[in-house]
Amino acid sequence: MPLQRDYIQRIVEALAKAIAAIVTFRKQGETQAARDEITRASGSLFGLDLGLIELMGPATVAAQLGHPEKVEALARLVDEKALVEREAGEAAAADRWVRLAAGLRAALG
Repeated sequence: MPLQRDYIQRIVEALAKAIAAIVTFRKQGETQAARDEITRASGSLFGLDLGLIELMGPATVAAQLGHPEKVEALARLVDEKALVEREAGEAAAADRWVRLAAGLRAALG
């Protein structure tokens, strides 16, 4: 179990670094760089493209991740995606990402 805990801790730490970079890009108005960082982080941390959440459904993705902390970490990244899209003037896309993040959290029970 300690090995799994270390793995989760590394994901949380890497996510914190990714979110810090995303926030910096957002503050600088670098929307595409923020989107690119989100894509990079979702691939490297979770092994998936965020579009799969919509395609497969949040509950299925949550079940595949298998660990509540990983699901919450992914939901946090999706929250950032929603913020980036809202700031880019993409309200419909932002609303979709908000719903997907909520769906991931709902799958936690």
